[in-house]
Amino acid sequence: MKRLLALLLATIMILSTFALVSCDKGEDGQGEENKPTSTVISGEEGDIFYERSLVDDELGEYDFGGRELRIAAHDRKSVIPDEADKNKGNLIIDAKFSALDTAESRFNFKAVVSYYAGYQEVVEWVSKTVLSGSDEFDLFCSHSASAGGLVLKNLFLNWYDIPNVDFSKPWWAASCANELTYDGKCILAVSDFNLGALTGAYCMIFNKNLASAYDFGNLYEVVMDGDWTFDYFYNLIKDVYVDTDGSGTKTEGDFYGYAQPYTYNCPINSWLWAFDNPVAAKDEDGVPVVAVKTDKINNIVQKIYDLCYNTNGCYFIADNTAKQGMDLLIDRQAIIAMGSVGNPTGEALRNFEDDYGLLPLPKYDENQQNYYTMTAGEHSVLAVPKTVKDTEFVGTCIEVLSAETYKKVVPTLYETALKTRYLRDNESKEVLDIIIDGRVYDFGYIYGGFDCFGFMLGQLMYNESSNFESYYSGHYGSARNLLKRMTKVFDKLG
Repeated sequence: MKRLLALLLATIMILSTFALVSCDKGEDGQGEENKPTSTVISGEEGDIFYERSLVDDELGEYDFGGRELRIAAHDRKSVIPDEADKNKGNLIIDAKFSALDTAESRFNFKAVVSYYAGYQEVVEWVSKTVLSGSDEFDLFCSHSASAGGLVLKNLFLNWYDIPNVDFSKPWWAASCANELTYDGKCILAVSDFNLGALTGAYCMIFNKNLASAYDFGNLYEVVMDGDWTFDYFYNLIKDVYVDTDGSGTKTEGDFYGYAQPYTYNCPINSWLWAFDNPVAAKDEDGVPVVAVKTDKINNIVQKIYDLCYNTNGCYFIADNTAKQGMDLLIDRQAIIAMGSVGNPTGEALRNFEDDYGLLPLPKYDENQQNYYTMTAGEHSVLAVPKTVKDTEFVGTCIEVLSAETYKKVVPTLYETALKTRYLRDNESKEVLDIIIDGRVYDFGYIYGGFDCFGFMLGQLMYNESSNFESYYSGHYGSARNLLKRMTKVFDKLG
Protein backbone atom coordinates (compact mmCIF):
# COMPACT_ATOMS: atom_id res chain seq x y z
CA MET A 1 0.00 0.00 0.00
CA LYS A 2 2.81 2.42 0.91
CA ARG A 3 4.47 1.89 -2.43
CA LEU A 4 1.24 2.40 -4.34
CA LEU A 5 0.63 5.60 -2.40
CA ALA A 6 4.16 6.81 -3.11
CA LEU A 7 3.65 6.16 -6.83
CA LEU A 8 0.39 8.07 -6.78
CA LEU A 9 2.03 11.01 -4.99
CA ALA A 10 4.89 11.05 -7.47
CA THR A 11 2.38 11.23 -10.34
CA ILE A 12 0.59 14.09 -8.63
CA MET A 13 3.86 15.95 -8.22
CA ILE A 14 4.71 15.63 -11.91
CA LEU A 15 1.34 17.15 -12.76
CA SER A 16 1.92 19.80 -10.11
CA THR A 17 5.20 20.76 -11.72
CA PHE A 18 3.42 21.54 -14.99
CA ALA A 19 0.87 23.57 -13.05
CA LEU A 20 3.66 25.54 -11.39
CA VAL A 21 5.35 26.34 -14.68
CA SER A 22 2.11 27.51 -16.31
CA CYS A 23 0.87 29.55 -13.33
CA ASP A 24 4.10 31.19 -12.22
CA LYS A 25 4.68 33.25 -15.37
CA GLY A 26 4.07 36.96 -15.57
CA GLU A 27 5.28 38.04 -12.09
CA ASP A 28 7.17 41.10 -13.27
CA GLY A 29 6.70 43.00 -10.00
CA GLN A 30 6.75 46.33 -11.85
CA GLY A 31 4.30 49.08 -10.95
CA GLU A 32 2.24 49.40 -7.79
CA GLU A 33 -0.72 47.67 -9.38
CA ASN A 34 1.38 44.58 -10.14
CA LYS A 35 3.05 44.28 -6.74
CA PRO A 36 1.95 40.88 -5.36
CA THR A 37 0.61 40.66 -1.82
CA SER A 38 1.01 36.89 -2.01
CA THR A 39 1.39 34.23 -4.63
CA VAL A 40 -1.39 31.64 -4.81
CA ILE A 41 -0.82 28.90 -7.34
CA SER A 42 -3.85 27.22 -8.84
CA GLY A 43 -4.05 23.55 -7.94
CA GLU A 44 -5.87 21.05 -5.83
CA GLU A 45 -5.55 19.18 -2.55
CA GLY A 46 -2.39 17.07 -2.53
CA ASP A 47 -0.46 19.57 -4.68
CA ILE A 48 2.30 20.78 -2.36
CA PHE A 49 2.88 24.00 -4.31
CA TYR A 50 -0.80 24.88 -4.12
CA GLU A 51 -1.20 23.92 -0.47
CA ARG A 52 1.87 25.86 0.61
CA SER A 53 0.84 28.92 -1.37
CA LEU A 54 -2.28 29.07 0.79
CA VAL A 55 -0.29 29.44 4.04
CA ASP A 56 -0.68 33.08 5.10
CA ASP A 57 2.46 34.78 6.41
CA GLU A 58 0.23 37.47 7.98
CA LEU A 59 2.77 40.19 7.28
CA GLY A 60 0.41 42.90 6.06
CA GLU A 61 1.65 45.74 3.85
CA TYR A 62 5.06 47.42 3.80
CA ASP A 63 7.02 49.56 1.36
CA PHE A 64 10.69 49.75 2.29
CA GLY A 65 11.56 52.12 -0.55
CA GLY A 66 14.14 49.86 -2.19
CA ARG A 67 16.30 49.46 0.94
CA GLU A 68 18.93 46.74 0.99
CA LEU A 69 18.78 43.83 3.44
CA ARG A 70 22.52 43.42 4.00
CA ILE A 71 23.56 39.84 4.72
CA ALA A 72 26.90 38.57 6.04
CA ALA A 73 27.61 35.02 4.84
CA HIS A 74 30.34 32.46 4.34
CA ASP A 75 28.81 31.06 1.17
CA ARG A 76 27.47 33.80 -1.06
CA LYS A 77 25.87 31.68 -3.77
CA SER A 78 23.94 29.54 -1.30
CA VAL A 79 22.26 32.69 0.00
CA ILE A 80 21.72 34.57 -3.27
CA PRO A 81 22.68 32.89 -6.56
CA ASP A 82 24.52 34.73 -9.31
CA GLU A 83 22.27 36.43 -11.83
CA ALA A 84 24.30 34.78 -14.59
CA ASP A 85 23.06 31.36 -13.41
CA LYS A 86 19.41 32.31 -13.83
CA ASN A 87 17.35 30.42 -16.44
CA LYS A 88 20.15 27.95 -17.15
CA GLY A 89 18.07 24.86 -16.41
CA ASN A 90 18.86 24.56 -12.69
CA LEU A 91 15.51 24.01 -10.98
CA ILE A 92 16.69 25.07 -7.53
CA ILE A 93 18.44 28.26 -8.62
CA ASP A 94 15.45 29.34 -10.68
CA ALA A 95 13.12 28.62 -7.76
CA LYS A 96 15.36 30.75 -5.51
CA PHE A 97 15.14 33.65 -7.94
CA SER A 98 11.36 33.26 -8.10
CA ALA A 99 11.14 33.36 -4.29
CA LEU A 100 13.47 36.36 -4.09
CA ASP A 101 11.60 38.27 -6.79
CA THR A 102 8.25 37.68 -5.09
CA ALA A 103 9.50 38.71 -1.65
CA GLU A 104 11.47 41.74 -2.82
CA SER A 105 8.78 43.14 -5.10
CA ARG A 106 6.11 42.66 -2.49
CA PHE A 107 7.80 44.86 0.12
CA ASN A 108 10.12 46.86 -2.18
CA PHE A 109 13.49 45.82 -0.76
CA LYS A 110 16.60 44.12 -2.10
CA ALA A 111 18.43 41.23 -0.41
CA VAL A 112 22.18 41.46 -0.95
CA VAL A 113 25.20 39.62 0.42
CA SER A 114 27.17 42.69 1.53
CA TYR A 115 30.05 40.73 3.06
CA TYR A 116 31.26 37.21 2.46
CA ALA A 117 34.47 35.27 3.03
CA GLY A 118 35.55 31.97 4.54
CA TYR A 119 33.66 31.12 7.70
CA GLN A 120 36.56 32.04 9.98
CA GLU A 121 36.99 35.40 8.28
CA VAL A 122 33.24 36.07 8.52
CA VAL A 123 33.29 35.35 12.25
CA GLU A 124 36.21 37.75 12.76
CA TRP A 125 34.60 40.48 10.65
CA VAL A 126 31.20 40.17 12.32
CA SER A 127 32.79 40.30 15.77
CA LYS A 128 34.90 43.34 14.96
CA THR A 129 32.03 45.15 13.26
CA VAL A 130 29.42 44.66 15.96
CA LEU A 131 31.79 45.31 18.87
CA SER A 132 32.79 48.60 17.23
CA GLY A 133 29.13 49.61 17.05
CA SER A 134 29.30 49.97 13.27
CA ASP A 135 26.05 49.41 11.35
CA GLU A 136 27.47 47.32 8.50
CA PHE A 137 24.97 44.46 8.08
CA ASP A 138 21.44 43.44 9.01
CA LEU A 139 21.51 39.66 9.08
CA PHE A 140 24.06 36.98 9.87
CA CYS A 141 23.46 33.94 7.65
CA SER A 142 26.53 31.77 8.02
CA HIS A 143 28.31 28.66 9.28
CA SER A 144 26.41 27.04 12.15
CA ALA A 145 29.36 25.36 13.86
CA SER A 146 31.28 28.63 14.23
CA ALA A 147 28.35 30.84 15.25
CA GLY A 148 28.45 29.86 18.92
CA GLY A 149 31.65 31.83 19.49
CA LEU A 150 29.86 34.96 18.31
CA VAL A 151 26.94 34.31 20.63
CA LEU A 152 29.32 34.18 23.59
CA LYS A 153 30.41 37.73 22.74
CA ASN A 154 26.82 38.94 23.17
CA LEU A 155 26.62 40.31 19.62
CA PHE A 156 23.09 39.31 18.65
CA LEU A 157 19.48 40.06 19.53
CA ASN A 158 16.77 37.75 20.80
CA TRP A 159 14.68 36.49 17.89
CA TYR A 160 11.54 36.77 20.01
CA ASP A 161 12.12 40.55 20.10
CA ILE A 162 12.27 40.84 16.31
CA PRO A 163 8.91 42.08 14.93
CA ASN A 164 7.00 39.89 12.47
CA VAL A 165 9.08 36.75 13.12
CA ASP A 166 6.78 33.87 14.02
CA PHE A 167 8.41 30.58 14.98
CA SER A 168 5.01 28.85 14.82
CA LYS A 169 5.05 29.20 11.03
CA PRO A 170 6.12 26.10 9.09
CA TRP A 171 9.10 27.79 7.45
CA TRP A 172 10.90 27.91 10.80
CA ALA A 173 12.49 24.72 12.13
CA ALA A 174 10.58 23.43 15.14
CA SER A 175 13.89 23.42 17.01
CA CYS A 176 13.82 27.23 17.14
CA ALA A 177 11.01 27.14 19.68
CA ASN A 178 12.29 23.96 21.34
CA GLU A 179 15.96 22.96 21.42
CA LEU A 180 17.39 26.35 20.42
CA THR A 181 15.28 28.39 22.84
CA TYR A 182 16.31 28.89 26.46
CA ASP A 183 14.32 30.92 28.98
CA GLY A 184 12.03 32.20 26.24
CA LYS A 185 14.94 33.46 24.13
CA CYS A 186 16.50 32.29 20.89
CA ILE A 187 19.66 33.79 19.39
CA LEU A 188 20.48 31.40 16.53
CA ALA A 189 17.61 30.21 14.37
CA VAL A 190 17.06 28.00 11.33
CA SER A 191 14.44 28.65 8.66
CA ASP A 192 13.85 27.28 5.17
CA PHE A 193 15.93 30.23 3.94
CA ASN A 194 18.85 28.14 5.29
CA LEU A 195 18.38 25.58 2.52
CA GLY A 196 21.59 23.78 3.45
CA ALA A 197 19.87 22.60 6.62
CA LEU A 198 17.83 20.34 4.33
CA THR A 199 20.36 19.41 1.64
CA GLY A 200 23.10 18.80 4.20
CA ALA A 201 21.15 16.23 6.22
CA TYR A 202 23.27 13.08 6.49
CA CYS A 203 21.99 9.80 5.11
CA MET A 204 23.33 6.66 3.46
CA ILE A 205 23.39 6.04 -0.27
CA PHE A 206 23.78 2.56 -1.66
CA ASN A 207 24.50 0.97 -5.01
CA LYS A 208 21.49 -1.27 -5.66
CA ASN A 209 23.27 -3.33 -8.30
CA LEU A 210 26.17 -4.19 -6.01
CA ALA A 211 23.87 -4.70 -3.01
CA SER A 212 21.95 -7.27 -5.03
CA ALA A 213 25.17 -8.96 -6.17
CA TYR A 214 26.24 -9.35 -2.54
CA ASP A 215 22.81 -10.59 -1.41
CA PHE A 216 22.08 -7.66 0.87
CA GLY A 217 18.36 -8.31 0.50
CA ASN A 218 15.60 -5.71 0.48
CA LEU A 219 17.11 -2.90 2.53
CA TYR A 220 14.02 -0.72 2.11
CA GLU A 221 11.91 -3.38 3.75
CA VAL A 222 14.38 -3.57 6.65
CA VAL A 223 14.12 0.21 7.10
CA MET A 224 10.32 0.28 6.92
CA ASP A 225 10.06 -2.55 9.41
CA GLY A 226 12.18 -0.54 11.85
CA ASP A 227 14.99 -3.11 11.82
CA TRP A 228 17.71 -0.98 10.22
CA THR A 229 20.02 -0.96 13.25
CA PHE A 230 23.77 -0.52 13.48
CA ASP A 231 24.29 -4.22 14.12
CA TYR A 232 22.19 -5.15 11.09
CA PHE A 233 24.16 -2.71 8.93
CA TYR A 234 27.50 -3.83 10.39
CA ASN A 235 26.87 -7.51 9.77
CA LEU A 236 26.13 -6.75 6.12
CA ILE A 237 29.31 -4.83 5.38
CA LYS A 238 31.95 -6.11 7.80
CA ASP A 239 33.46 -8.80 5.55
CA VAL A 240 32.90 -7.20 2.16
CA TYR A 241 36.44 -6.34 1.13
CA VAL A 242 38.50 -6.99 -2.01
CA ASP A 243 42.18 -6.05 -2.25
CA THR A 244 41.66 -4.71 -5.76
CA ASP A 245 45.04 -3.05 -6.16
CA GLY A 246 46.91 -6.07 -4.76
CA SER A 247 48.86 -4.00 -2.25
CA GLY A 248 48.17 -6.37 0.64
CA THR A 249 46.79 -3.52 2.77
CA LYS A 250 43.57 -1.52 2.80
CA THR A 251 43.85 1.47 0.49
CA GLU A 252 41.60 3.88 -1.36
CA GLY A 253 42.04 1.70 -4.42
CA ASP A 254 40.25 -1.33 -2.93
CA PHE A 255 36.60 -2.42 -2.76
CA TYR A 256 34.52 -2.13 0.43
CA GLY A 257 31.10 -2.81 1.83
CA TYR A 258 30.93 0.68 3.33
CA ALA A 259 32.80 3.97 2.90
CA GLN A 260 32.81 6.34 5.89
CA PRO A 261 33.82 9.90 4.97
CA TYR A 262 36.06 11.94 7.25
CA THR A 263 35.81 15.46 5.74
CA TYR A 264 37.03 17.69 8.56
CA ASN A 265 35.50 15.57 11.33
CA CYS A 266 31.93 16.36 10.23
CA PRO A 267 30.14 13.27 8.86
CA ILE A 268 31.39 10.83 11.46
CA ASN A 269 29.94 12.96 14.27
CA SER A 270 26.45 12.31 12.91
CA TRP A 271 26.52 8.83 14.48
CA LEU A 272 25.95 10.47 17.89
CA TRP A 273 22.60 11.91 16.85
CA ALA A 274 21.70 8.86 14.77
CA PHE A 275 22.03 6.91 18.02
CA ASP A 276 19.87 9.44 19.89
CA ASN A 277 22.75 10.65 22.06
CA PRO A 278 22.72 14.48 22.12
CA VAL A 279 25.69 16.42 23.44
CA ALA A 280 23.47 18.80 25.45
CA ALA A 281 19.96 18.64 26.86
CA LYS A 282 17.81 20.68 29.22
CA ASP A 283 17.68 19.64 32.87
CA GLU A 284 14.56 19.60 35.05
CA ASP A 285 14.75 23.41 35.31
CA GLY A 286 15.01 23.86 31.54
CA VAL A 287 18.71 24.79 31.67
CA PRO A 288 20.99 23.37 28.93
CA VAL A 289 23.64 21.07 30.40
CA VAL A 290 26.22 18.64 29.04
CA ALA A 291 24.40 15.37 28.32
CA VAL A 292 26.79 13.39 26.13
CA LYS A 293 27.74 10.91 28.87
CA THR A 294 24.96 8.35 28.76
CA ASP A 295 24.80 4.66 29.65
CA LYS A 296 25.52 3.81 26.02
CA ILE A 297 28.17 6.38 25.08
CA ASN A 298 31.18 4.12 25.68
CA ASN A 299 29.57 1.45 23.54
CA ILE A 300 28.80 4.01 20.83
CA VAL A 301 32.41 5.15 20.69
CA GLN A 302 33.66 1.57 20.61
CA LYS A 303 31.25 0.64 17.82
CA ILE A 304 32.40 3.52 15.63
CA TYR A 305 36.06 2.87 16.44
CA ASP A 306 35.69 -0.78 15.48
CA LEU A 307 33.85 0.23 12.32
CA CYS A 308 36.63 2.58 11.26
CA TYR A 309 39.70 0.65 12.39
CA ASN A 310 38.82 -3.01 13.00
CA THR A 311 36.51 -3.78 10.10
CA ASN A 312 37.83 -5.01 6.77
CA GLY A 313 34.61 -3.99 5.03
CA CYS A 314 34.83 -0.32 6.06
CA TYR A 315 36.92 2.31 4.29
CA PHE A 316 37.95 5.20 6.52
CA ILE A 317 40.97 7.47 6.25
CA ALA A 318 41.23 10.48 8.56
CA ASP A 319 42.78 12.64 5.88
CA ASN A 320 40.96 15.36 3.95
CA THR A 321 43.24 14.86 0.95
CA ALA A 322 42.22 11.19 0.60
CA LYS A 323 39.22 9.91 -1.32
CA GLN A 324 36.03 10.31 0.68
CA GLY A 325 32.98 8.06 1.06
CA MET A 326 30.95 9.26 -1.90
CA ASP A 327 34.03 9.15 -4.13
CA LEU A 328 34.26 5.40 -3.60
CA LEU A 329 30.54 4.92 -4.20
CA ILE A 330 30.70 6.81 -7.50
CA ASP A 331 33.74 4.77 -8.57
CA ARG A 332 31.86 1.54 -7.72
CA GLN A 333 34.36 0.76 -4.95
CA ALA A 334 31.78 0.69 -2.15
CA ILE A 335 28.26 -0.67 -1.82
CA ILE A 336 27.16 1.85 0.80
CA ALA A 337 28.52 5.30 1.64
CA MET A 338 27.50 8.04 4.01
CA GLY A 339 26.31 11.03 2.02
CA SER A 340 23.73 13.76 2.26
CA VAL A 341 20.23 14.48 0.99
CA GLY A 342 21.63 16.93 -1.55
CA ASN A 343 23.91 14.38 -3.27
CA PRO A 344 21.28 13.11 -5.75
CA THR A 345 21.01 16.62 -7.25
CA GLY A 346 24.72 16.64 -8.05
CA GLU A 347 26.19 15.73 -11.41
CA ALA A 348 27.99 12.61 -10.15
CA LEU A 349 24.83 10.77 -9.07
CA ARG A 350 22.75 12.21 -11.91
CA ASN A 351 25.15 10.53 -14.33
CA PHE A 352 25.62 7.38 -12.24
CA GLU A 353 24.96 4.37 -14.45
CA ASP A 354 24.09 1.93 -11.67
CA ASP A 355 20.84 2.19 -9.74
CA TYR A 356 21.15 3.73 -6.31
CA GLY A 357 18.91 4.35 -3.33
CA LEU A 358 18.69 6.29 -0.05
CA LEU A 359 18.77 4.89 3.48
CA PRO A 360 18.56 6.63 6.85
CA LEU A 361 21.45 6.33 9.26
CA PRO A 362 20.90 3.15 11.30
CA LYS A 363 19.37 3.18 14.78
CA TYR A 364 21.52 2.37 17.81
CA ASP A 365 19.47 -0.77 18.47
CA GLU A 366 15.97 -2.21 18.09
CA ASN A 367 14.77 -0.32 21.19
CA GLN A 368 15.28 3.06 19.52
CA GLN A 369 11.94 4.15 18.16
CA ASN A 370 12.89 6.49 15.30
CA TYR A 371 15.64 7.14 12.78
CA TYR A 372 17.59 10.35 13.40
CA THR A 373 20.20 12.42 11.62
CA MET A 374 21.88 15.80 11.83
CA THR A 375 22.97 18.33 9.25
CA ALA A 376 26.53 19.11 8.21
CA GLY A 377 28.08 21.93 10.24
CA GLU A 378 28.54 24.19 7.22
CA HIS A 379 24.81 24.79 6.93
CA SER A 380 23.93 28.33 7.91
CA VAL A 381 22.02 29.74 10.88
CA LEU A 382 20.39 33.14 11.24
CA ALA A 383 21.09 35.90 13.75
CA VAL A 384 20.37 39.63 14.00
CA PRO A 385 23.26 41.86 15.16
CA LYS A 386 22.74 44.34 17.98
CA THR A 387 23.81 47.14 15.66
CA VAL A 388 20.58 46.87 13.64
CA LYS A 389 18.55 50.07 13.91
CA ASP A 390 15.30 48.87 12.31
CA THR A 391 14.39 45.42 13.58
CA GLU A 392 10.95 45.58 11.96
CA PHE A 393 12.59 45.86 8.55
CA VAL A 394 14.88 42.88 9.21
CA GLY A 395 12.12 40.75 10.74
CA THR A 396 9.70 41.43 7.90
CA CYS A 397 12.29 40.71 5.22
CA ILE A 398 13.58 37.43 6.68
CA GLU A 399 10.04 36.28 7.40
CA VAL A 400 8.87 36.83 3.83
CA LEU A 401 12.09 35.37 2.39
CA SER A 402 11.66 32.28 4.57
CA ALA A 403 7.98 32.00 3.67
CA GLU A 404 8.62 32.24 -0.07
CA THR A 405 11.46 29.70 0.20
CA TYR A 406 9.04 27.37 1.99
CA LYS A 407 6.47 27.86 -0.75
CA LYS A 408 8.67 27.72 -3.84
CA VAL A 409 12.22 26.53 -3.25
CA VAL A 410 11.75 23.67 -0.78
CA PRO A 411 8.95 21.99 -2.80
CA THR A 412 11.03 22.37 -5.96
CA LEU A 413 14.02 20.75 -4.28
CA TYR A 414 12.17 18.16 -2.29
CA GLU A 415 9.29 17.14 -4.54
CA THR A 416 10.19 18.19 -8.09
CA ALA A 417 13.96 17.73 -8.15
CA LEU A 418 14.53 14.91 -5.66
CA LYS A 419 11.32 12.91 -5.69
CA THR A 420 10.30 13.41 -9.31
CA ARG A 421 13.51 13.93 -11.25
CA TYR A 422 16.51 12.45 -9.45
CA LEU A 423 15.52 9.69 -7.05
CA ARG A 424 15.03 6.53 -9.06
CA ASP A 425 12.58 4.49 -7.01
CA ASN A 426 9.51 5.09 -4.88
CA GLU A 427 11.06 3.51 -1.80
CA SER A 428 13.84 6.12 -1.76
CA LYS A 429 11.16 8.79 -1.76
CA GLU A 430 9.58 7.24 1.32
CA VAL A 431 12.99 7.04 2.96
CA LEU A 432 13.63 10.70 2.12
CA ASP A 433 10.61 11.63 4.25
CA ILE A 434 12.01 9.58 7.12
CA ILE A 435 15.41 11.28 6.87
CA ILE A 436 14.02 14.82 6.73
CA ASP A 437 11.58 14.17 9.58
CA GLY A 438 14.44 12.81 11.70
CA ARG A 439 16.70 15.89 11.56
CA VAL A 440 18.01 16.95 14.98
CA TYR A 441 19.26 20.40 16.04
CA ASP A 442 21.15 20.15 19.31
CA PHE A 443 21.63 23.19 21.59
CA GLY A 444 25.12 21.94 22.40
CA TYR A 445 26.06 21.60 18.73
CA ILE A 446 24.51 24.80 17.38
CA TYR A 447 25.57 27.05 20.27
CA GLY A 448 28.60 25.05 21.43
CA GLY A 449 30.06 24.46 18.00
CA PHE A 450 33.54 22.97 18.15
CA ASP A 451 33.76 23.09 21.96
CA CYS A 452 30.85 21.11 23.39
CA PHE A 453 31.42 17.48 22.31
CA GLY A 454 29.76 18.04 18.93
CA PHE A 455 32.97 17.02 17.18
CA MET A 456 34.05 14.45 19.73
CA LEU A 457 33.67 11.34 17.56
CA GLY A 458 35.59 12.88 14.70
CA GLN A 459 38.40 13.96 16.99
CA LEU A 460 38.62 10.55 18.65
CA MET A 461 38.71 8.77 15.31
CA TYR A 462 41.31 11.19 13.98
CA ASN A 463 43.48 10.26 16.95
CA GLU A 464 42.68 6.54 16.49
CA SER A 465 41.26 6.42 20.00
CA SER A 466 38.20 4.80 21.57
CA ASN A 467 38.91 6.18 25.05
CA PHE A 468 35.78 8.20 25.70
CA GLU A 469 36.38 8.52 29.44
CA SER A 470 39.75 10.15 28.95
CA TYR A 471 38.37 12.52 26.34
CA TYR A 472 35.37 13.33 28.51
CA SER A 473 37.42 14.08 31.61
CA GLY A 474 39.67 16.35 29.58
CA HIS A 475 36.85 18.30 27.94
CA TYR A 476 33.90 18.18 30.34
CA GLY A 477 34.97 21.18 32.40
CA SER A 478 35.35 23.49 29.41
CA ALA A 479 32.08 22.26 27.85
CA ARG A 480 30.19 22.76 31.12
CA ASN A 481 31.63 26.25 31.51
CA LEU A 482 30.82 27.11 27.92
CA LEU A 483 27.15 26.24 28.45
CA LYS A 484 27.11 28.27 31.66
CA ARG A 485 28.62 31.25 29.85
CA MET A 486 26.13 30.76 27.04
CA THR A 487 23.13 30.82 29.37
CA LYS A 488 24.49 34.02 30.96
CA VAL A 489 24.42 35.62 27.51
CA PHE A 490 20.77 34.61 27.22
CA ASP A 491 20.12 36.07 30.68
CA LYS A 492 21.57 39.43 29.61
CA LEU A 493 18.94 39.70 26.89
CA GLY A 494 16.38 40.48 29.61
